[in-house]
Amino acid sequence: MKKLLYLSLSIVLCVSCAKQEAPDEAPDDDKLAFDGIDDSIKPGDNFFMHVNKEWYDNAVIADDQVGVGSYSFLNIPQKILLENILEDVSAGDHPVGSIEQKVGDFYASGMDLEAINKRGFEPIQPTLERIDAISDIQSLMSFVTEEIEVQNNSIISLSISADNKNSEINILHFNQSGLGLPDRDYYFKTDSSTLSIQKAYKEYLSTLLELTGHEDPDKLAGTVYGIEKKLAQSHKTRVERRDIKANYNKLALSDINKDQANIGWVKMLSRLMLEADSVDVRQPAYYDELNRMLTSVSIDDWKTYLKASSIANYADYLSKPFEDATFAYTKVLLGQSDQKTRAQLMVQQVDRQLGFALGQLYVKRYFNEEAKRRVKELVDNLQKAFETRMDQLDWMSDSTKQKAKEKLYAITKKIGYPDVWRTYDVKIDRDKYFENVVALRRNDYRFDADQLNKAPDKDIWSTTPSTVTAYYRASLNEIVFPAGILQFPYFDVNADDAINYGGIGMVIGHELTHAFDDRGSQYDKDGNVKNWWTKDDLEKFKAKTQQMIDRYSTFTVLDSVHVKGALTVGENTADNGGISIAYDAFKLTEQGQDTTRIGGYTPDERFMMSIARIWRVKVRDEFMRNYINTNSHSPAIWRVNGPLMNFTPFYETFDVQPGDKNYKPEEERIKIW
Repeated sequence: MKKLLYLSLSIVLCVSCAKQEAPDEAPDDDKLAFDGIDDSIKPGDNFFMHVNKEWYDNAVIADDQVGVGSYSFLNIPQKILLENILEDVSAGDHPVGSIEQKVGDFYASGMDLEAINKRGFEPIQPTLERIDAISDIQSLMSFVTEEIEVQNNSIISLSISADNKNSEINILHFNQSGLGLPDRDYYFKTDSSTLSIQKAYKEYLSTLLELTGHEDPDKLAGTVYGIEKKLAQSHKTRVERRDIKANYNKLALSDINKDQANIGWVKMLSRLMLEADSVDVRQPAYYDELNRMLTSVSIDDWKTYLKASSIANYADYLSKPFEDATFAYTKVLLGQSDQKTRAQLMVQQVDRQLGFALGQLYVKRYFNEEAKRRVKELVDNLQKAFETRMDQLDWMSDSTKQKAKEKLYAITKKIGYPDVWRTYDVKIDRDKYFENVVALRRNDYRFDADQLNKAPDKDIWSTTPSTVTAYYRASLNEIVFPAGILQFPYFDVNADDAINYGGIGMVIGHELTHAFDDRGSQYDKDGNVKNWWTKDDLEKFKAKTQQMIDRYSTFTVLDSVHVKGALTVGENTADNGGISIAYDAFKLTEQGQDTTRIGGYTPDERFMMSIARIWRVKVRDEFMRNYINTNSHSPAIWRVNGPLMNFTPFYETFDVQPGDKNYKPEEERIKIW
């Protein structure tokens, strides 16, 4: 019932300073040119649309997609590249156990719709029978625990990662769980959009139960929804979950086993063969409520809940009616008109479950190794620029600056793909798709469980190499830029520095700034939650982040839907810092210190136009509503216009003046890093 939703985009753009043909103008390149801007929109009114309006008006969202453009939507054309690989390897004859055999046969097993449809829901019948056999709380928790090993998570959600207070050791973390809707708030809002999503979700549950032969499915779906709503009342909001200290609660196993006897913590960990004297319960109120509900809700109702949860968990791997039921709900939630092709669904599935095997094939076929070297240079240059900015801060003391710089240079840089590739110790059968999925899930669990009580393995990546994304991980103090994002419009080995620094440079600066946003700033250089600030500096920093929250909370999309400033403050801080750091690093380059025009535009104009291009995205309204409610990033338009209204070089480059819609006086331009 819990599904991850992703986005992506691509292509070119342009800005409206009249092109001036100059004798020093360098040769243009069609791919890197900035054409199609809207001169009727002033840069100071809406730079995102000034640069992207022509593209935006002409961009067509495919019926089987929720958006089009760059960043996560760039994963759409990326999937075509992966599909090419999968079609090739699935057609070949490869040695058993090779990555080509595992990847190819898993893809082929999922493409065999005739065999999948013939089986109906037979693959999950044993699971449903085990639920039918549940007779008390102990057998209920036994089932829940066993299913954790195959990632059929229902009321328990565990993960293994570094201890916030001791980053040298991995421990068990338990998170709130139990919901099928995207967020707790969906159970309590009463606006028309949310009510339609609630209705579609209940219909989805009913359909799943009906497809598996249950009588009175509407009533049963109501029972499931009622349990979820009770659980949702104990959930922390997404904003509350940003509080790192409040969401770290390391408790003795003996104590919670006594206080929450119905959950049976000791038995649960014993069944999972996980050794721990203490665990981090991130949202204790949820587990307190779950412990109460295990007795207040009847066993029969819990069995209904577990059936619905399990069917939803496996629905995408069953016959077409189950897949159609999932899509019918998704249409209402995200606005997608048509289902993706089976090939595209399988590309996503292979990447999710065999992503580092597929990643090896992707890197070998499509990745330009020169990109890795060049991006490493950019990262180094941005670190130097960030250090200089730290030295120039007027609100931070020298002692705090020194610790900040120590953390900055302690950051581990991962670029392109892992130095050590993950292997998959699992047998893949070309004729058994469902069993392959379960086997790979079990393999993932064992891989994660093997990390418990060990030092974090710094060779492990949290994203696959082919994915268009980037991230900072505070507990390891690392930044990661997969091969997938090291392509146009973010990076091109043939592009001038203005494009690359405004593209991947801004992304690098963004990730570096995450080490010093409202959450990252609470971790020291070793990845421990530890205060390295002076009291006065910390108060000033919090005041500045509050300014960021207040400013972004005034921004709207869909006419009247407000950006959630408190939810997005970390990403907004990183966007603002990323642009400033990338610009300073760009100004250290030969082109950054020059004024030679390319395509009629100055280096500074091209730098800022590149920023607008990398966030070129167009999405469905339904998707945007869900995005605003659940995503910690601001919508694309505000990832451009928001930071630029705080960025003085933008004002100077595009002659932004009082009266322009996004003009802010110097004293109102928020500057943190």
